[in-house]
Amino acid sequence: MNMYAKCGSIVNAYNTFNRMGCSRNLVSWNTIIAGYGNHGLGNRALELFQDMKAEGMRPDSVTFLTLLTACNHSGVESYGIFPETEHLSCIIDLLGRAGRLKEAEDYIERFEFGGDPIVLGSLVAACVLHGEVPMGERLGKRLLKLEPATTSPYVLLSNLYATDEKWHGVAETKKLLKVSGLKKEPGHSMVEVNDTFEKFTKGDFSHSRILDIRETLRTLSSVEGETAISAGYQN
Repeated sequence: MNMYAKCGSIVNAYNTFNRMGCSRNLVSWNTIIAGYGNHGLGNRALELFQDMKAEGMRPDSVTFLTLLTACNHSGVESYGIFPETEHLSCIIDLLGRAGRLKEAEDYIERFEFGGDPIVLGSLVAACVLHGEVPMGERLGKRLLKLEPATTSPYVLLSNLYATDEKWHGVAETKKLLKVSGLKKEPGHSMVEVNDTFEKFTKGDFSHSRILDIRETLRTLSSVEGETAISAGYQN
């Protein structure tokens, strides 16, 4: 089926898929969807995805990657819309999450903007996730040569070294970050209360209700301490 699709005979590919009947599995569904997508038949690929779900087959990350690629081909064929950095970054992120790192890197090299910091950052993050240190280190150093405007690439490379317990690499990356003069933005969180979003930033005490917040935190800490003591006595 895959051979037929790659040779341009999508009809024979579908006939082979159709003859499989009840023996069709996730791999065969992904293959036929990818086949139609690669031929610029995005609508047909989406129809097959609906058929797949109707048969109770659960899609995986590869399924969504093939759909995204199908829409990409369809966009070029039907509307003359060519993929941009954001589209490529989505594909790289999907490939990375699926652990298909070499394929993701090969995909990057196919585009002139494959060296974009956002795209490279997505793949380095995937390398951190899967513990792929050699590739992550190579791409991370390539990313740093682009003189990034944020601390994210330094943090990614440092985390990558930490996963492999390469503490010298962690220290060296932190030294490079210091030399760059970039400052890591403090972490923050957001809470929705009565349709209003409240933002809390680490080390920021400028909130209009900071006194109430601190009093509530003291109360919670006190209750937590009493609960811990009580539990200790029970044990």
